[in-house]
Amino acid sequence: MFGGTLVCCSIAFLSTLVGWIDKPTLPETAAIENAVGKSLLLLQKSSYLFTKNSPQQCASCHHNTLTSMAAGLARQKNIPVIDSFTTHRVNAMEATIMNACNPNRINEFVPANFIIPYVLLGLDAEKYAGNMYTDISVDFLLSQAKPDGSFITESGRVPLETGVVHLTAMAIRSIQLYAPPAKRKKADELLAKTKIWLEKSNPPEQQELAFQLLGLQWCGSSTDHKMKVAAKLKALQQADGGWSQLPTMKSDAYATGQVLYALYESGMVKPEDPVYRSGLDYLLKTQDKEGAWVLQTRSYPIQKFVNSEFPPYDDNQFISAAASNWATLALLVALPDKTK
Repeated sequence: MFGGTLVCCSIAFLSTLVGWIDKPTLPETAAIENAVGKSLLLLQKSSYLFTKNSPQQCASCHHNTLTSMAAGLARQKNIPVIDSFTTHRVNAMEATIMNACNPNRINEFVPANFIIPYVLLGLDAEKYAGNMYTDISVDFLLSQAKPDGSFITESGRVPLETGVVHLTAMAIRSIQLYAPPAKRKKADELLAKTKIWLEKSNPPEQQELAFQLLGLQWCGSSTDHKMKVAAKLKALQQADGGWSQLPTMKSDAYATGQVLYALYESGMVKPEDPVYRSGLDYLLKTQDKEGAWVLQTRSYPIQKFVNSEFPPYDDNQFISAAASNWATLALLVALPDKTK
């Protein structure tokens, strides 16, 4: 009896040890958990207030869909999220795609190409099941694909709504996630073209490179192709550990979080690697006491300002919320997955 117990305890200990060896705990784990706890609470509340205060009651990329992606990853890491805010976010995203299309009429989809990919990725993070509205959304995206596999883009607001590589990667991923059976063959044929187009692309900008790397991962490209793009991104890292949106700008949380997330998701960098560690240190040092990463907007407003009570409490809220979501995603991937 005693011997059997000893064996069981030994196996349990060794299993724990093996798991620890496979997933080393970073020295900053407690600091990361603290930073994520503050930012997630702020982002979830702000997401609710944005939709509540918006005249259209719509979901946004910066406050809602990116927050859903962060909340979805938080659940994998055993970081608590608030269910009522989740329900409200999902309802807002669902209403957005319902309002974007009229199922009783043909070719009457709101022509805002960045909205639908962000919304579909946000819904997927919340494990939202496909329906006729996601089907119509996918059909619209398929109609926006060019013969070479890229997508028709617009540049309404930088950086969230700009970049052909950015949109192409987001669009093909959302099609992958929600293409109905009747469109699966067409989606697969498009994916093959998009993969080749992404492999041949040579964008210089930080965001375009980050989404090229994500797109290559989503399309199943080779390690060699991903390594070449990852090397370009690594070369753009600043002395402070962060990345900048443009060569003329300083490091910020939007660019840094986005690059770290892309490097990790593509399998090109692990959280314990020096390049990632430096980025994490930058993010931990630049978060404010309220849990946000505050940026200044560089786009002209195209919609009426909606106050979501997100720092800095002015018209820089949108980019600051987006930056805080990317920073939170980058921090979350450094934490171990929850054990069953």
